[in-house]
Amino acid sequence: MPSKKAHEALLSAAVVEPAAPMPDQQALGEPQPTPLRGREDTKHPAEDDERFAEDSYEARKMVDLETVLRHRFSPREDVYVGIDQFVYYSEGVKPKAVTPDVFVSFDIPDYDRDIYRIDEEGKAPDWVIEVASPSTYKYDVEGKKDLYEAIGVREYWVYDPQGWMHDPRLRAWVLRPGGYEALADLKRPGVVVALWSEALGLEFHFDGEDLRMCDPSKQYLRTLGQSEAMIETAEAERDRETLARRAAERRADQAVRAQLAMESRIAALEAEVRRLRSERDSA
Repeated sequence: MPSKKAHEALLSAAVVEPAAPMPDQQALGEPQPTPLRGREDTKHPAEDDERFAEDSYEARKMVDLETVLRHRFSPREDVYVGIDQFVYYSEGVKPKAVTPDVFVSFDIPDYDRDIYRIDEEGKAPDWVIEVASPSTYKYDVEGKKDLYEAIGVREYWVYDPQGWMHDPRLRAWVLRPGGYEALADLKRPGVVVALWSEALGLEFHFDGEDLRMCDPSKQYLRTLGQSEAMIETAEAERDRETLARRAAERRADQAVRAQLAMESRIAALEAEVRRLRSERDSA
């Protein structure tokens, strides 16, 4: 057993390791993670009982617009594109929300959200479009237009894909100091309506049948369906080229084999002729 002095020396030399934090605890002094914005709670639900769209045509146009815009701004991490999502614009005992068909908001981080709260994000969406439906088309131009103007949406667009409710079928307003001002038709040849979006930096063309987006280089942005069709066409063309190349390779191989067989036959005939001549000369 060590002496008292030796025991005290051992204690003074010992290194005491701090206790490790529990897995679910965070050490004191460490920065707390920033909670993600846009999460639903009991006061801010993310869903209601309404349908996504009134018919498949409206739904397809909404998805086309959302996918094209999402792809367009995918290189940026500060652009959020939402579809059929609650935008909470007023807090209180019962917060109030509006549900744009598709919207774009700049200068906020791009990650999946349950909802969009203006008080959290610090701004309203920059660009909103509503795809007209029989039950909402009047409210789109009257009530919703006034609401989006009041909460500070920079641009508001309305599109009537089937031409049943609005004339012109594509309309848009930009927020000026005095309120919303209608965008003027650019009068592009071969296009029924052409409007320029300052917020998105894109030109929208309605050709009488479909709505397309055009970048400043005058190149149309492809929808998901168009991209898939192009991929399928490219794959089919690649398959045809592969089959044609293989057929050509087979023909070339057959030609080589035929050439070698002919050369072998000729060599055998020449050898037979030499043998016969040798027999004749030696007779």
